[in-house]
Amino acid sequence: MAPGKYSLVVLFILAATLPIHPREAKPEVQRTVKVKIAVDEEFRRRPLQFLETRKWVTAASHFFEKNFGIALRVDELTYWSSDNSQSTFSGLFQNLYEKIDRGESHIVLGFTGQIRGESEVGGVASYLHGYALIKRMKNEYLVRVTVIHEFCHLFGAVDLEKEISVMNRDEPQLECDEFTREVICLQKNRRFGAVAFPLSPEDMDAAMALYLARKRLNRGEEGVPLMLAIFYLERKDYEGAIRECLEAEKIAPHDPAIQRLLKLADQRK
Repeated sequence: MAPGKYSLVVLFILAATLPIHPREAKPEVQRTVKVKIAVDEEFRRRPLQFLETRKWVTAASHFFEKNFGIALRVDELTYWSSDNSQSTFSGLFQNLYEKIDRGESHIVLGFTGQIRGESEVGGVASYLHGYALIKRMKNEYLVRVTVIHEFCHLFGAVDLEKEISVMNRDEPQLECDEFTREVICLQKNRRFGAVAFPLSPEDMDAAMALYLARKRLNRGEEGVPLMLAIFYLERKDYEGAIRECLEAEKIAPHDPAIQRLLKLADQRK
């Protein structure tokens, strides 16, 4: 056999015996969530600010499509005149909620260039309201992770300890742990808006079971009892809501979200 023909036969045999790695199938998108972006005047001082925010939402959408079957799409871009007199990041978030109407979008994602006192806070989100706020940061990777982190909060995810995850409190990474995946997949069809509670009674039962199982691990994650308190409050179990708030307060005694929820539960009781 001629050398050239022999080489071709060998190559054919090798090719036939090599394993075939099919291209990873694109995950099926089961829901598309519309996002309204609002940027304040301090954030607008940076050039191409809307292109940046779109890029971060696109990156978040890739993460959500891969892990949860949820697509995030920018529905509207708007300007926000943020209140310069606010002294805290949570106060600035409240200002975003009061000034920017959701419109036809599901989620409002605000970006601010204001420098707040609590410099360690990169973002904040409200599960009940479907609003999130991100501050300007120099680290591009940190901004991208923070955007995904806050979107996860809007679907019921909580800050975690001892997990290689985007929800890790201190070192978030572009990974999804199993608990977060279960929580968000359960709540992927949650409602947005002020009229109805995000979950149906049946989904609420299933979500509470997940949080209660997580709570039994005793990892000191205040977001777990805080989410349970939200559900107890919706069920008008005010004693249960207060109990969970007090447990969360032991872990994070200065968290304003816990203080507000505790006050609300006490008033309703």
